[in-house]
Amino acid sequence: MNTRDSNSQRMARNVKAVLHQYEPVWKEKPRVATEVGIFDSAVEKMEPHAIGSLIVTKGFTDNKDAVALEMYTEAAAIARRVSIYALDTGDYGLHDQLRVSRGSLVNMGEETAYHKVEDIYNRVLPLVPLLADYDVDETKMTGLKTLMASYKALTDKPRNLTLERKRHNQTIPEVKKEQRQSLYKLDSLMTMFAGTDFYRDYKNARIIIDRGGSPKEEEKK
Repeated sequence: MNTRDSNSQRMARNVKAVLHQYEPVWKEKPRVATEVGIFDSAVEKMEPHAIGSLIVTKGFTDNKDAVALEMYTEAAAIARRVSIYALDTGDYGLHDQLRVSRGSLVNMGEETAYHKVEDIYNRVLPLVPLLADYDVDETKMTGLKTLMASYKALTDKPRNLTLERKRHNQTIPEVKKEQRQSLYKLDSLMTMFAGTDFYRDYKNARIIIDRGGSPKEEEKK
């Protein structure tokens, strides 16, 4: 939600408050009552999108980078030790697959690096009973698996939040249009109350206050 949309929603809330304050004045006017109901619904419909458009993902990204570095460090340490096991047993293909460092993982890019860590885990896990002399056991493999799961969760979370925020922002123009159409009708209907406190307060509530500037009347479409 941009500043203009935020300003419009605050105006809509103010109008809604005035309408409810003066309900005894207009409730016997069927057409006004109908339109107030339509407007109320449009204002309420906007609220979850106004909140959802402000979803922040930065904190998740910071945590993800820290977990990634820890995952790379542990995966590289395990892989390098098991690569010596591979040499000792003459498995040179395995040795070549496990010769990675933390730095090389960092430089691969997130998705490629994660798949490489996953590959290391899958290659090493069946060999664990043979790796006591290389300080690789079930506890270390479980620790690596936990880091992988934490990293995956932190990777998916901001992506999902970004998609959710995008969905809210895409819906805002449609709901704003509903509000504006209802306000257009209310503006005309309110003339039957001209000269009253209700009319004066309604007109004042219809003024949009810019966060960074002076009041302005909402543009009519």
